[in-house]
Amino acid sequence: MTGKKRTTLPLLCAATLFTPSLHAGGLYLYELSTTETSLAGAGWAARAQDPTTVVTNPAGMSRLEGTQLQFTLQPLAIDSDFSSDLGGGSSLDSVLPGGSFFATHQLNQEWTIGFSMAGFFGLGLDYDSGWEGRYYLDEITLQSIGFQPTVSYKVNDQFSVGAGITLIYTVFEQKMSVNNPGPASDGRLDLDDEVTSLQANVGFLYEPNDHTRFGLQYLSESNIDLKTRPDVKGNGLVSDALRRIDKLDLGMTMPQSVIFSAYHQINDCWAVMGNVGWQEWSKFGKVDIDASAANTSRSITANRRYKDTWNVSLGAQYQVNDQWRINTGIAYDSEMVDEKNVTFDLPTAESWRYGIGATYTCSENLEFSAGYEIVWYGDIDISANRGLAGNVSGTFEDHALHFLSFSVNWKL
Repeated sequence: MTGKKRTTLPLLCAATLFTPSLHAGGLYLYELSTTETSLAGAGWAARAQDPTTVVTNPAGMSRLEGTQLQFTLQPLAIDSDFSSDLGGGSSLDSVLPGGSFFATHQLNQEWTIGFSMAGFFGLGLDYDSGWEGRYYLDEITLQSIGFQPTVSYKVNDQFSVGAGITLIYTVFEQKMSVNNPGPASDGRLDLDDEVTSLQANVGFLYEPNDHTRFGLQYLSESNIDLKTRPDVKGNGLVSDALRRIDKLDLGMTMPQSVIFSAYHQINDCWAVMGNVGWQEWSKFGKVDIDASAANTSRSITANRRYKDTWNVSLGAQYQVNDQWRINTGIAYDSEMVDEKNVTFDLPTAESWRYGIGATYTCSENLEFSAGYEIVWYGDIDISANRGLAGNVSGTFEDHALHFLSFSVNWKL
């Protein structure tokens, strides 16, 4: 950044170490509910079959009659092992709890209001104690939940619009070991903060006939202003330098996103759907870092060289009978970072999603759904060489995420 002073040792350490990140296809999670999970997000902004549309396309609420509630329970499992080129490694297997709530209420023929409480994105990585990359990262958690009131307006029988403002609550924690040169033992560095931010969600829905729908969703940028005072343990050259930092600011931007979706009911049994989406992750990759020590402030921009991502998906629904419906889908996300720039806090690459599930209708007012989805990254190579953190290289083998989802949809 122009006009910024050069950094001293402790600030340089901060600039190279403190760059948190998240996890998922682009990084936004598509798996908001059981239907989204089992369809791999296909038809995201056009389907509008249940209250999940509060988030996926607020305009779709105009299709829901009366008052509807949806509750979802959805654990996420990370399945990966890091194998070092030197023969060591670490297991990254972990399970993160998840869930969501959506509600819609039709005020009249034109106006519908809604509310959602759902996880927007999240990361939870925990490497083995003492592993060779501990100076890069030991543990990181970055989880967010969004609270979104929405409103939709049905312009006519074919066109609807909707919008919502999301209050996003983010919890961040990062831990790593500190390499103190000489006879000093390893130190410890912990960072944590809790912040809130706002994001706009705008949607449009066009229905040329009873069997076909087109939807468009736009998410605005949102600034995540993380601030923390480093908690440093141990003594030594680097630990003492880091301890002189009074405050560390990490300014990140959740990027804008656009998704266009289509849905078509072929006959009484079959429906097909799909998406094309774009997310501006190149902007998220530029982290503004400001470290203050001894009444002085040093600022830089750390560029993680992220790229904008594209998403495409296809899905199908098969109505077996009046009670059972089968959902399945496949999706592809382009890589958000080249292999040479992959980091230990975000082992990511291009990914494929495969989902399958079913919905059971008990009555006109009650539905149950279950679904499973795998997000497959495959093998991800990484090579890092940074100062006192050392040279660490290897492969994240068969890297994948697993979603298991259960929902209940209640129409009052």
